[in-house]
Amino acid sequence: MSGDVEKDGTISVTENGESCPTCHQYFDKEDECWGNYVPLTRDEEAILAQMRTVKVKVTEVKRRLEELEGRNGFEPVSGDAVDGAATKEQTQWLEQKQNLDMLRQEWRQLDEKRQEAAAFRMKILGHED
Repeated sequence: MSGDVEKDGTISVTENGESCPTCHQYFDKEDECWGNYVPLTRDEEAILAQMRTVKVKVTEVKRRLEELEGRNGFEPVSGDAVDGAATKEQTQWLEQKQNLDMLRQEWRQLDEKRQEAAAFRMKILGHED
């Protein structure tokens, strides 16, 4: 049974001494599986994918903000500035700041969902009550 996994002390190994076949893709060749790796649930994977999307958007918004702030003579304005008093760049800057705040809020919500999904997984596995 070359595909069977046996416990050698605390390390999961196959008969020929290779690392655990169920989790080998998650470890470098130098790393060893201690048999404690638990794959993510589909919900966790979906949430993490959404979080990566938000991260990409945040990076783009921050780049735009730096670009606007880097222009000569640019001065940021507060959100309660009179619409007619703000320049086009200042208006764009305010929009990007608001966009960044919305993305941060979305990140927090996704992180809460991720933590709930992780707690649910741990309950299913019997690690938590």
